[in-house]
Amino acid sequence: MQIQRRHVLSAGAAAAVLGAAGMRPLRAQSGPVRIGLIVPMSGIGAEAGAAWHAGARIAVAQWNEKGGVLKRPIELVVRDDKFTSAGAVAAARELAGSGVNLLIGGAQSPMALATAPLLPELKAAMVAPCPTVMSLTHEGFQKNFFRLSWNAYIAFAGIGTMLTGRFKEVKTWSCIVPDSENGRDMARFFALGVKRAAEKEGRQVMVLPPVFTSLNKADYRVEINSLMNAQSEGLFVGLTAAPCISLLQQGRSVGLDRKFKVIGDAGTELMIAKAMQKSTPANLWSISYWVPGTAAAARNPLSAPLYDAYVKLTHDRLPPSIVNSSHRCALALFHAIEKAQDTGTDAVIAALEGLDFDCATGRYHIRKEDHQGLGEAYVAHVGVRDAAPGFGIVDAIAYNEADVAEPPTPGQPLNV
Repeated sequence: MQIQRRHVLSAGAAAAVLGAAGMRPLRAQSGPVRIGLIVPMSGIGAEAGAAWHAGARIAVAQWNEKGGVLKRPIELVVRDDKFTSAGAVAAARELAGSGVNLLIGGAQSPMALATAPLLPELKAAMVAPCPTVMSLTHEGFQKNFFRLSWNAYIAFAGIGTMLTGRFKEVKTWSCIVPDSENGRDMARFFALGVKRAAEKEGRQVMVLPPVFTSLNKADYRVEINSLMNAQSEGLFVGLTAAPCISLLQQGRSVGLDRKFKVIGDAGTELMIAKAMQKSTPANLWSISYWVPGTAAAARNPLSAPLYDAYVKLTHDRLPPSIVNSSHRCALALFHAIEKAQDTGTDAVIAALEGLDFDCATGRYHIRKEDHQGLGEAYVAHVGVRDAAPGFGIVDAIAYNEADVAEPPTPGQPLNV
C-alpha cells in the first residue's frame, strides 16, 4: 500500500499537540470533542490500520471545516491495538481512563469480541468499522456496541451467491479461513450462499470442508499444498489484509492462481492489487466497502470528496475500500452527537439507535434492535486494467444489504 504512514502519524501527532494546546484557555464544556480511534498501527495489520486512520482523520477534518460538532472542534485520539485482542483491550481501557468515552474500534472480529463486553464497565460506546463475526449483534449483543459494516451472513452468503451464479463452470469450491469463530462463520455462510444459488438454478455445487489457519503467521506452504491438492475449481479466501496477500503471493509460485477459475476474497481487494500489481490473479472478486471511480460510486455525493481528501492526504490514488468504513463510523458518531445535543455515552447510544445518515456509499441506517448497520455494499472485480497504474477495480456489482440481511435477534444466536 502506498499510503505514507509516517506522514499520517506525524500529522496526527501534530494535530493532537495543537488540539491540546488550544484547549488550555477553554472551559471543559467548550473544549474539543475527543473521539478515540483504536486500530493496528504496528504489526501485520499496520497497512489496514493506516487506511482506517486516514478515513477517520478525513471525517474529522471535514466536520471541523464546518465548525465541528455542537460548535466544538473534534479531536481524534489514536491508539495502536497492535492487531491483537490484548492490545485492543489495553487501548480501550487507557482511552476510557483518560475520559474518552466515544470510540471507533473493534476494527476486526478478534478485537471487537475482546472489547465489546468491556464497554458498559468502561462507560463507553463503540462503533466498529469491519468486524463480521455474527455473535456481536446476536448472542453477544451489547447495547454499547454498534457494527457499522456487513456481518458474515450479509457478506459471505452474498459473495457465495454471486460467484455461484456468475461462474457456472465451478462445480466445487475450496475455502481457507481463520481458525476462529469468525472464520467458521465465513465458511458456514459462504457455503450457504453457494447452496442457495445452486438450488435456485437446479444445479449441484459442492463446498469442501474449510482449510483452517492462523492470521498471525508468515508461511502458508502447508495450507497452499492442501488447496493445490483439492479437487475444486473455485477458491474463497477468508484471510484479510497482509495474511491474504501473503497466501496469494506464496501460492502464485506454485500455480495457485492458475488452478482456480475464480478466487473470492473477504475484503482485502485493492491491497492485493497494490502488492501484486500485474501479477494479481486474473479472476479475483472481492467484497468491497467502497468503489471510487465506478458508476456505482458516482451516484453518491459524498464519495468524490472522500476520494479527493484521501488522495490529498496520502498521495495514493487507489484507496482501499476500508477507508470508507472508518470514515462512516466517524460520521455516525458526529451525527449522533448532533442529534443528542450531548456527548454523554447513554445519550449518544440512544441517538445511534435507528440513526439514518449519508456517507460515501449513500444513505446508511443503524437498526435499533441489534445495532447492525445497513447500506449499499459491493462485490468488485479487482485486477489488471488498461487505466494507469495498470491495476485496480475493473468492475463492481452493488447490492442493498437490507435486502439480504438476517432478522435481528439481539441476545439470541442466529438460527439459519
